[in-house]
Amino acid sequence: MIYETATAVRYRTGLVIEIFAMMRRPTKVISRMSGNVRIIKITGRLDPGDGPDQLFDMVQRFAEENEIHFLLDLRSVTYISSTGVGSLIKCYRTVLKQKGQVKLLSPSQSVRNILAISKLDGVFEIFSDEGEALASFNEKAPEKEAKSRKSKKEAD
Repeated sequence: MIYETATAVRYRTGLVIEIFAMMRRPTKVISRMSGNVRIIKITGRLDPGDGPDQLFDMVQRFAEENEIHFLLDLRSVTYISSTGVGSLIKCYRTVLKQKGQVKLLSPSQSVRNILAISKLDGVFEIFSDEGEALASFNEKAPEKEAKSRKSKKEAD
Protein backbone atom coordinates (compact mmCIF):
# COMPACT_ATOMS: atom_id res chain seq x y z
CA MET A 1 0.00 0.00 0.00
CA ILE A 2 1.45 3.40 -0.89
CA TYR A 3 0.50 6.62 0.82
CA GLU A 4 1.44 9.80 -0.98
CA THR A 5 1.51 13.35 0.29
CA ALA A 6 2.27 16.43 -1.74
CA THR A 7 3.62 19.65 -0.39
CA ALA A 8 3.63 22.73 -2.53
CA VAL A 9 6.22 25.33 -1.73
CA ARG A 10 6.19 28.67 -3.54
CA TYR A 11 9.57 30.13 -4.22
CA ARG A 12 10.25 33.49 -5.88
CA THR A 13 11.10 31.67 -9.08
CA GLY A 14 7.97 29.55 -9.25
CA LEU A 15 6.15 26.64 -7.78
CA VAL A 16 8.04 23.59 -6.60
CA ILE A 17 6.13 20.47 -5.72
CA GLU A 18 7.74 17.83 -3.60
CA ILE A 19 6.13 14.47 -3.52
CA PHE A 20 6.97 12.09 -0.74
CA ALA A 21 5.99 8.48 -1.02
CA MET A 22 5.84 6.58 2.19
CA MET A 23 5.53 2.84 1.85
CA ARG A 24 4.24 0.70 4.65
CA ARG A 25 6.13 -2.55 4.93
CA PRO A 26 3.93 -5.50 4.10
CA THR A 27 3.08 -8.10 6.70
CA LYS A 28 5.28 -11.14 6.34
CA VAL A 29 3.92 -14.54 7.37
CA ILE A 30 6.17 -17.62 7.30
CA SER A 31 5.73 -21.05 8.81
CA ARG A 32 7.72 -24.07 9.89
CA MET A 33 7.00 -27.34 11.65
CA SER A 34 8.35 -28.38 15.04
CA GLY A 35 7.15 -31.88 15.83
CA ASN A 36 3.37 -31.80 15.38
CA VAL A 37 3.10 -28.01 15.85
CA ARG A 38 2.91 -25.51 13.01
CA ILE A 39 4.77 -22.35 14.06
CA ILE A 40 3.68 -19.27 12.15
CA LYS A 41 5.89 -16.20 12.49
CA ILE A 42 4.25 -12.88 11.73
CA THR A 43 6.45 -9.86 11.04
CA GLY A 44 5.23 -6.27 10.75
CA ARG A 45 1.71 -4.99 11.21
CA LEU A 46 -1.12 -7.47 11.74
CA ASP A 47 -3.63 -5.36 9.86
CA PRO A 48 -5.35 -7.19 6.99
CA GLY A 49 -7.59 -4.18 6.32
CA ASP A 50 -9.32 -4.56 2.97
CA GLY A 51 -6.57 -6.78 1.56
CA PRO A 52 -6.00 -10.50 1.86
CA ASP A 53 -5.75 -11.94 5.36
CA GLN A 54 -2.45 -13.79 5.00
CA LEU A 55 -2.50 -15.24 8.50
CA PHE A 56 -6.01 -16.65 8.31
CA ASP A 57 -5.47 -17.95 4.77
CA MET A 58 -2.36 -19.83 5.92
CA VAL A 59 -4.00 -21.28 9.05
CA GLN A 60 -7.08 -22.31 7.07
CA ARG A 61 -4.96 -24.04 4.42
CA PHE A 62 -3.00 -26.03 7.04
CA ALA A 63 -6.18 -26.84 8.99
CA GLU A 64 -7.69 -28.25 5.80
CA GLU A 65 -4.62 -30.51 5.64
CA ASN A 66 -5.52 -31.75 9.16
CA GLU A 67 -2.90 -29.79 11.06
CA ILE A 68 -4.46 -28.83 14.39
CA HIS A 69 -1.68 -27.38 16.58
CA PHE A 70 -0.64 -23.80 15.86
CA LEU A 71 1.79 -21.50 17.65
CA LEU A 72 1.57 -17.91 16.40
CA ASP A 73 4.90 -16.15 16.94
CA LEU A 74 3.99 -12.50 17.51
CA ARG A 75 7.39 -11.23 18.73
CA SER A 76 7.92 -9.23 15.50
CA VAL A 77 4.39 -7.80 15.28
CA THR A 78 4.64 -4.04 15.70
CA TYR A 79 0.93 -3.25 15.58
CA ILE A 80 -2.38 -5.10 15.60
CA SER A 81 -5.58 -3.51 14.31
CA SER A 82 -9.17 -4.51 14.98
CA THR A 83 -9.14 -6.53 11.76
CA GLY A 84 -5.94 -8.18 13.03
CA VAL A 85 -7.79 -9.14 16.21
CA GLY A 86 -10.56 -10.48 13.99
CA SER A 87 -7.99 -12.54 12.11
CA LEU A 88 -6.78 -14.13 15.37
CA ILE A 89 -10.38 -14.96 16.30
CA LYS A 90 -11.08 -16.50 12.87
CA CYS A 91 -7.93 -18.63 13.20
CA TYR A 92 -8.95 -19.74 16.67
CA ARG A 93 -12.49 -20.71 15.61
CA THR A 94 -11.29 -22.57 12.50
CA VAL A 95 -8.80 -24.66 14.47
CA LEU A 96 -11.20 -25.18 17.38
CA LYS A 97 -13.75 -26.75 14.99
CA GLN A 98 -11.15 -29.44 14.32
CA LYS A 99 -10.47 -29.86 18.06
CA GLY A 100 -7.09 -28.17 17.72
CA GLN A 101 -5.28 -25.43 19.59
CA VAL A 102 -3.90 -21.99 18.76
CA LYS A 103 -1.40 -20.48 21.19
CA LEU A 104 0.50 -17.21 21.10
CA LEU A 105 4.23 -16.62 21.53
CA SER A 106 5.88 -13.45 22.80
CA PRO A 107 3.52 -10.64 21.86
CA SER A 108 4.96 -7.16 22.42
CA GLN A 109 3.58 -5.06 25.26
CA SER A 110 1.39 -3.02 22.89
CA VAL A 111 -0.04 -6.20 21.34
CA ARG A 112 -0.57 -7.66 24.84
CA ASN A 113 -2.53 -4.52 25.74
CA ILE A 114 -4.82 -4.97 22.74
CA LEU A 115 -5.29 -8.66 23.62
CA ALA A 116 -6.18 -7.67 27.20
CA ILE A 117 -8.61 -4.94 26.13
CA SER A 118 -10.34 -7.35 23.75
CA LYS A 119 -10.34 -10.06 26.47
CA LEU A 120 -8.40 -12.43 24.21
CA ASP A 121 -5.71 -12.92 26.84
CA GLY A 122 -8.26 -15.17 28.54
CA VAL A 123 -8.94 -17.11 25.34
CA PHE A 124 -5.40 -17.76 24.09
CA GLU A 125 -2.59 -19.31 26.08
CA ILE A 126 0.30 -16.86 25.85
CA PHE A 127 3.92 -17.95 26.24
CA SER A 128 7.22 -16.09 26.32
CA ASP A 129 9.37 -19.19 25.77
CA GLU A 130 9.09 -21.21 22.56
CA GLY A 131 10.21 -24.49 24.15
CA GLU A 132 7.63 -24.16 26.91
CA ALA A 133 4.93 -23.33 24.37
CA LEU A 134 5.79 -26.36 22.22
CA ALA A 135 5.85 -28.67 25.26
CA SER A 136 2.38 -27.43 26.27
CA PHE A 137 0.85 -28.98 23.15
CA ASN A 138 1.86 -32.43 24.41
CA GLU A 139 0.39 -31.96 27.88
CA LYS A 140 -3.16 -32.97 28.66
CA ALA A 141 -5.42 -30.15 29.66
CA PRO A 142 -6.08 -30.21 33.45
CA GLU A 143 -9.85 -30.62 33.05
CA LYS A 144 -9.40 -33.50 30.61
CA GLU A 145 -6.99 -35.18 33.03
CA ALA A 146 -9.48 -34.82 35.89
CA LYS A 147 -12.30 -36.25 33.74
CA SER A 148 -10.02 -39.08 32.63
CA ARG A 149 -9.16 -39.95 36.26
CA LYS A 150 -12.81 -39.75 37.28
CA SER A 151 -13.97 -42.06 34.48
CA LYS A 152 -11.19 -44.56 35.37
CA LYS A 153 -12.34 -44.63 39.00
CA GLU A 154 -15.95 -45.16 37.92
CA ALA A 155 -14.87 -48.04 35.65
CA ASP A 156 -13.08 -49.78 38.57
